[in-house]
Amino acid sequence: MGLTKAVLKRPVTTVLVILCLIVFGLMSVFSSTTELMPEMDMPMMVIVGVYPGASPDDVTELVTKPVEDAVGTLSGIDGVTSYSAENMSLVLLEYEYGTDMDQAYDDLKKQIDILDLPDDVETPSVISFNINNTASMMLSVNNSEAANLYNYVNNELVPELERLSSVANVEVSGGQEQYIQVEIIPEKLNQYHLSMNSLVTALASSSLSYPAGSAQVGTQDLSVTTGQEFDTVDSLKSIPITVGSGDIIYLEDVANVGYALDEASAIGRYNGEDTMTISLQKQQDASAMEMAEDVNREVARLTAATPSLKVTTIYDTSDSIQSSLSSVYQTMIIAVIISMVIILLFFGEIKASLIVGTSIPISILSALILMHLMDFSLNVITLGSLVLGVGMMVDNSIVVLESCFRATDKVGFKEYYKAALEGTNIVVNSIIGSTATTCVVFLPLAMLEGLSGQMFKPLGFTIVFCMLASLISAMTVVPLCYMFYRPKEKQTAPLSGWVKWLQNGYRGIMEKLLPKKKTVMLTTVGLLILSFLAASQLRMELVPETDEGQISVSVEMRPGLTLDRADAILREVEAYITQDPDLDSYSLTYGGSGMTSLTGGSGASLTAYLKDDRSRETKEIAREWNRHLGTFADCNASAEAYSTMSAMTTSSDSVDFILESTDYDELKAASNRIVEELQGRTDVTDVHSTLENSAPLVKINVDPIKAAAEGLSAAQIGATVNNMLSGVEATTLEVDGEDVSVMVEYPREEYETIDQVQGIVLTNAMGQNVALTDVADVVFEDSPQSIVRSDKQYQVTISADYTDLADSDRNAARQALTDEVVSPNMTANIHTAANAVDEMMIEEFTALFQAIAIAVFLVFVVMAAQFESPKFSFMVMTTIPFSLIGAFGFLWIADASVSMPSLLGFLMLAGTVVNNGILYVDTVNQYRAEMDMKTALIEAGATRLRPILMTTLTTVISMVPMCLAYGDSGEMLQGLALVNVGGLTASTILSLLMLPIYYTLMNRQKKREVWNDD
Repeated sequence: MGLTKAVLKRPVTTVLVILCLIVFGLMSVFSSTTELMPEMDMPMMVIVGVYPGASPDDVTELVTKPVEDAVGTLSGIDGVTSYSAENMSLVLLEYEYGTDMDQAYDDLKKQIDILDLPDDVETPSVISFNINNTASMMLSVNNSEAANLYNYVNNELVPELERLSSVANVEVSGGQEQYIQVEIIPEKLNQYHLSMNSLVTALASSSLSYPAGSAQVGTQDLSVTTGQEFDTVDSLKSIPITVGSGDIIYLEDVANVGYALDEASAIGRYNGEDTMTISLQKQQDASAMEMAEDVNREVARLTAATPSLKVTTIYDTSDSIQSSLSSVYQTMIIAVIISMVIILLFFGEIKASLIVGTSIPISILSALILMHLMDFSLNVITLGSLVLGVGMMVDNSIVVLESCFRATDKVGFKEYYKAALEGTNIVVNSIIGSTATTCVVFLPLAMLEGLSGQMFKPLGFTIVFCMLASLISAMTVVPLCYMFYRPKEKQTAPLSGWVKWLQNGYRGIMEKLLPKKKTVMLTTVGLLILSFLAASQLRMELVPETDEGQISVSVEMRPGLTLDRADAILREVEAYITQDPDLDSYSLTYGGSGMTSLTGGSGASLTAYLKDDRSRETKEIAREWNRHLGTFADCNASAEAYSTMSAMTTSSDSVDFILESTDYDELKAASNRIVEELQGRTDVTDVHSTLENSAPLVKINVDPIKAAAEGLSAAQIGATVNNMLSGVEATTLEVDGEDVSVMVEYPREEYETIDQVQGIVLTNAMGQNVALTDVADVVFEDSPQSIVRSDKQYQVTISADYTDLADSDRNAARQALTDEVVSPNMTANIHTAANAVDEMMIEEFTALFQAIAIAVFLVFVVMAAQFESPKFSFMVMTTIPFSLIGAFGFLWIADASVSMPSLLGFLMLAGTVVNNGILYVDTVNQYRAEMDMKTALIEAGATRLRPILMTTLTTVISMVPMCLAYGDSGEMLQGLALVNVGGLTASTILSLLMLPIYYTLMNRQKKREVWNDD
């Protein structure tokens, strides 16, 4: 009352304040960063260890297990998962939310630094895992005139991109690095009785410098060093080597020296052309759009200077961000227009629409100022919450506007001032109460620490900002505009006749329903039961998948295939997908080394980018590809729709069983039995196990006694064989300012076959030759490509796709597989485990259910404080179960899932559906001062019917575009919108019909008046 009166008395000051809000709001929009999703912090650390030449078994025993034991003593760790592959170990640590990750990093680094690992193991590195540090942009690079594309990209392109202020990191993949090859001539080496190590020593010592004292030059005392300087390939050829007879020969006498390219071990293509790929990460304080603009400008400059340079953008997150945000902006504008049109239809007065149309942008800009102060970025979640807020923001304005119309007696400036003041005063308690109930439901989000908290705290804060801004706007802007615009409600408004018909119909219906309390209540309970039955049929997923027009194709090669055979298979896959008219472009990578090899080691990754105007959904195209990809020989290929959040979703087309045990052999045997039985069933197909792709391995078992007798050790033998097969870096040579590796190698055809490996001759410390087969056995054995452990237990995953026979009830099909196949093959040492997505889903859903329960309690507290009566609070709370009927019903009709966004919708619903009940009960209590209970109940509903319809329609219709998943990433908040639209629709209808009956039952014995607003 005081605020409204002050505003009406000082309009100039108020207008100036509004102008300030508009200016600061626009400044906030242009200065805020734009992202696709809110920044999320996953408390994880990664430990990477490299053991050259070691098999997955050796890596597990000698690297992974010691690391697991070392980290087991640290506090705050929630789970440990390890992957051991050839040459490499990766241990992933998941910490509890709230852990001080800086301190955790220091503690972990100390534990790793004191580890006692084999000498050949490189010191494990500790990496802080950051989910936000993914590539924001990917480029394909080719240069037809570059002598070596790898050197050109790394020496020319990358430095130019790294100097951009918006770029944090640049990574390059593909290409073949140039090096200086010292290729041994075996017969010459044998002729001079030299070993490979002799050449390595000669090269290494040639680059050394030795201190030779000092010399005085004038007044300066200068250090003197001696040494040789080699800066060309030809100079290396003349390096002297002393042979056993004392004679001097030169390096070129026993080796061919020249430039060479790394042996191709990987494939990289973009749209069928061999290419190199550059991945760029943005700076934390820069937006993806800023980085894309900087990179595109720099690429344009480089290509203009080098016409032969061809740079193509494979992936740019700024495109999807701009498209998604543009869709949200359009949805917001549509919501504002819809709200204004609805008001025009009800009041028949364009000025009434302008009043609300004025309050909406002021409320939005005020919310944006608060968002900027909280350092929130503009993303799909925060802007989506503004769209949700538009419908709820106009509620307060509509209630005040409708009350001002009813308070208007005469036309004239003084009368409009009085009507604006009195109209606002009549409903101020109601709008404060309804705003409070809407806001308090988001308080529990502040206590959430997991994924749901990080994703939806900004949403909750944004809606709270919107509601607070709308409350102040309804108490200031609306009455001020009402006083100046002087709108006149027209009895001939387009919907006025329809509203009167509804009001009369409502009176007639309530006259008949009030005596039939039992029938009405039983009907409501029946509808509620049906809604829960519909809910039981809904599928569940952590986060909805969004259609971003990308398909991820995975091609797992049969172990042991040559690069040429793998290349031929991949070209078949490429030929198939390029026939699809909806394909726009694709990128392909295969092989190489790094952490990606830990999940398989022989897999190719193909990312297909579909056209924007594609004729089918991405999922539909992926399913079609999947059916054909399964027919390719020597590989296991599959396709699935990819989205930003797809790693956190579950697939309804597949079933996974995760088995764990401390006994690897027992686990492997059980897995093989289960796979064999599943392959014989008709309800699943495409059965695979993570243990099935064992690779053939040549293992050299050294006999320690025989080796010692010949003056050798197992470590010496292993190092020598590794050097002979893989070569050894002897030194580096500086050429044109760049360090180039100098590798001593045998010819690649020297040790290609197993017979050639068995024929290796070693040299002991006394210079004697020892045949490898005299001190070791060379045998074949199968080795897993990777070994997975979870919390120190071996883990295997068995996956299969459901067939059409299981489509009717997936839950029943999974239970049947568990009972008939999995459980009978389990032993005492083996148990099943939930996958990471299921575990996360249980944690996040539990947290959200707790938040919903707390939100409902807080709503009750606010209403009890407002009514000063728990009885009326309980009465209004009955609208919450009414809303479930529509919420579950709309999810079922739209075939939407129960996910984190839809659960957040239920939390929001607890605060919004009670608003109509608050208005109704408040009006009944006021009317009972002048009417009997029955008349007050009926007339309160009839009187409040119009504002209730207007507020509900503006909220519901403004969310319709979100319900239809309009625009890119529209699926993210679709479930939330469906829950709110369905819940509000059902609760509006049922609360008007049921609240009078509950009010009668709860006041049956009480004849005195219970409420007096005076």
